[in-house]
Parts: sequence; C-alpha cells; structure tokens
Amino acid sequence: MSLAARALVYTRAFLGASIAGAVGVGIGTPLLVAGAGTESTGNLLRSERPLPTAFTRRLTVPRVLSPVRSDADGDHYRIVQTAASASIVPGATTRIWGYNGTFPGPTIESRRGRPAIVTHVNRLPVPTVVHLHGGRTPASSDGHPIDFVYPPGMSHHGGHGGDSMVGDTTHGSREYTFPLGQRAATLWYHDHRMDFTGPSVWRGLAGFHIHRDEEEDGLGLPSGARELPLMITDRSFAADGSFRYPSIDPGLLHTPGVSGDYVAGVLGDTMLVNGVPWPVAEVDAVQYRLRILNACIARRLSLRLDPAPASASGFAQIGTEGGAARRPGPSRSPGARSGAADGRDRRLLRVPPRHRGDRRERLRRRPDGEGDAVRRRKARTGRLHPACQAVNRRTAHRGAGRHHPVVLLPGG
Repeated sequence: MSLAARALVYTRAFLGASIAGAVGVGIGTPLLVAGAGTESTGNLLRSERPLPTAFTRRLTVPRVLSPVRSDADGDHYRIVQTAASASIVPGATTRIWGYNGTFPGPTIESRRGRPAIVTHVNRLPVPTVVHLHGGRTPASSDGHPIDFVYPPGMSHHGGHGGDSMVGDTTHGSREYTFPLGQRAATLWYHDHRMDFTGPSVWRGLAGFHIHRDEEEDGLGLPSGARELPLMITDRSFAADGSFRYPSIDPGLLHTPGVSGDYVAGVLGDTMLVNGVPWPVAEVDAVQYRLRILNACIARRLSLRLDPAPASASGFAQIGTEGGAARRPGPSRSPGARSGAADGRDRRLLRVPPRHRGDRRERLRRRPDGEGDAVRRRKARTGRLHPACQAVNRRTAHRGAGRHHPVVLLPGG
C-alpha cells in the first residue's frame, strides 16, 4: 500500500502539495508537483472549515524510535496505540489515533538479518491489527485482518460478522516479530483491521519502517539530514478541526462502511506531508534522498517536475519497496505515478542548465480548484553523486557535453 520513493536533489526550495484532485511535493528546482489525479477512485469530501494556507509551516520528519533493548534475538521496540491531540490546522486541535500518540507514527529503522520485535499496546477504544507493508513476515506476525488486538476489557465486538469472524486474537498487547532477512527498502506499518483499515489509517495509524543493508551502505547515498522520508496523505476536516470521514459508525466499532457517494473511496481536500498541510522544506544546494510514501487511502498521485526538464523526467527510479532495481535504465516517463498503496523508488539527478539561477514562480490554481502555488528559491549546481554517474554516461549521446536527468525503472 505504499509509494516508496527515493530521490537525489540539488537545490534550495519549498515542499508543498496541491488540493482537490492533485497532489504536489515541491522539492528542488525544478519543483515536483502533481498531475490532476483524475484516475483516483472515489469522491472528494469537502472540509467544513477554511483550508490551511499553503507554505507557511515547516516540514517535520517523524522521529526514529530507539529499541527498548537489544539482545541475541533482535532489537525490541514498544509502541502504544493511543488517542491524542495534534496541531494540524490553524486555530484548532485534531484528535488522532496515533502510534505513540503521533501522526505519522515513529519511524523504525532496521538492518538486514537483524529481527525487529515490536510490542504494540492497544489503548484505543477499538480492536487493532498491525501490518508491515512490504515486509517478508511469517503469518503469525503478518497482521491478518481478523487477528485482533483487543483493548483491555473488550473480548469481542459487533462488527465483522460477530464472533464468527475472529482469528488469532490477543488482549491489551501483541508482540510482532519481523525477521527482515530482505533487501534494503522503504516499508511502512499501518492498521489492517477487517473492514476498518481505511478509516483507521485516516485517523493516523501509519508510520515508516526504513530497512537498510550493507549493499545500500556501499552506494554512499545521502543520509542523515539529507535523507527525507515524506508521507503524503489527503484529509478533510470538520468545523471543529477534527478529521472528517463519512463512516456509518463514527466509533469504528460495529457497522463498517461509508455513507453517501463514498463507497468507491474518500478523497480529502487537504494534502499533508508528514502530517503537515502543504509544508515548506528548505534544503541546501546538494544531493538529497527522498523516500516518498503514498499513504492516501484512495487517491492516486501523479507527481511531476515543474517546470519540466529539457529532456526526460529528472527522476531516476532505483527500486521499489521490494528493494533496489536489478537492472535500472532510462525512461521516457514525465514523472512519478502512484496508486494508493503503490511503491516507487526514485532520485532527482540534477538541475538542468536552464533551471539555474535566481527565479521565483507560482502555479496558479485552476478554476476547478486543482493545483496550487509552488515556489522556488535560488538553485545552485552541484556534481552528480557517483552512484548516478554511470547512468548519466548512458544518456550522454542525447546531447554533446550535457548531463540529462533520467528515470531508473525497477528490474523485473
């Protein structure tokens, strides 16, 4: 269920996203913005309060969770699923369901061959299930939709066909063991309860799990402050600032489903990146690695650079949530496309010559409300990362003495 992407960027710029049928992540020069999103299923759910002003809040990055202990069995983590208040829209607080009370939840980082043992404690008013998307996980920890973790004092509930629809249940908490004997990749964890996955994720039950290995270490990719995980979500808000969602049962406990015209999917009118509406991210004129996750529950994202590079897309796709690409190569694609739950892995190689210098630009909102302002600041050039040089040489025939952005597609 993810768009897991990585990118390399040269520049100083803003990060934002557009509304109502489009999403944008403006990183770098050229900026990354979204197409109209016409392939999304479902209908737009309008907020009952004014939309937040774009590009006024800084991008935040979910904190990395430290293990409570490490031993011969692996690294042990503890996460409490609980309700909390978050400052998402101005002038109001939003009640969320969060892993450790945050949205997104804390990021878990793991190493290949080193198991992660995660104890999830349920302090929500509903059963929960945790699934590690993209993980190669045994059935006992894979988060089957009816393997409920009941909150204390609850042994069953009226949904899912009554007591006949239950699996391997626990009460209060559950220990999930993820062997992680797999290649480095951008994974994510989220609620996976039967009939209620969508609204539970909408309320905030989602977080990154970044998996690393020695093969990836050897590439010398940007890291630390120059590696940005970006969870893109769409949400709508009620007048009081709470998340608005057309659930038949607002408590998400008994009757599943949505009301009205939303049976094909719910599209929010406010785009969030790491839980912040249309944030600003200032970056240096160096290479960056972006891990982009589409955590929307129904919206398809079509991401593109604006203005478009002179040739190709400016992206290089180096893999997916399954790991690095086996045989990457150039692509004619103008941008990055993703369905809700889809996975991509890309880099932005460089700023072409015509995009350098001091420039500011705004994309005006179209009459249908799709699209929004994106701005950029001064861009400076830099050298290609060594991992990209071989790819760049493969496209040198397209223009004497020039570097060309390319897209790397995943291997078979």
